[in-house]
Amino acid sequence: MRSTRFLLPLLALAFLAAAHKPKLTIRFHIEANANSGSSFAIAVPMPGSSRTLSISKVADISESDVAAIFPFPAEDGSMGCALKLDNHGQITLASISQEYRGTLLLGFVNGRAVTAMLIDRKVLDGVITIPRGLTPAEIALMKQSFPTLGEKKSGKKKATAQAPAESMPVIAVPPPLRTEPSGLAPRGD
Repeated sequence: MRSTRFLLPLLALAFLAAAHKPKLTIRFHIEANANSGSSFAIAVPMPGSSRTLSISKVADISESDVAAIFPFPAEDGSMGCALKLDNHGQITLASISQEYRGTLLLGFVNGRAVTAMLIDRKVLDGVITIPRGLTPAEIALMKQSFPTLGEKKSGKKKATAQAPAESMPVIAVPPPLRTEPSGLAPRGD
C-alpha cells in the first residue's frame, strides 16, 4: 500500500515531463560512413530522391543553436528559411564545414528531411539556409519559436507588418541549384 502512494505521484511526474516535448525540431546531421555501424550512423532517405544515405545519429546543429530566422518563398511554391546561428552554432558550423568538406549535411525539420547540402567551403558567417521544402505551418512554428530578422519588436503585441526593404538585413539566399563552389550548396538529385 505504501509503495503505491509513492508510485502514483512519480508516474504523474513522468507523464508531465513527457508532455513537454518541443513543438519544433530543427536538426542538421553530417553524412557518416555506411560502415560505422548502427551505434553511430543510421540510414535515411535523401530529400527529393529515392536514395538512402548514412548520417550520424547525433545532430551537429539543432534548434538550440538558432538565434534568428529569415523565411522567404521558394521558387517551387514551398517556403525556405535562412537560420542565423548563435555563437555555439557558428563555431560548430565553421568546424564541420572545414572538417567535412566534400560530404553532405542533411537538414531535418520536425523529423522530416528537407534538404541535403554539399559542403564545399568553410562557412564563417553563421548562416545556414534551407532553400526550399518547408510548409507554411513549419514557418509559423519557427516564427513562434525564434525572432525574425528584419521585423521590429513592439512592446505590446507582435508586429505583423514587414519592415521596409532598406532596413532588412542582407542575407544571401542561395538559388535552388549552384554550379560554383559556395559553402553549403543545396544538392539536387
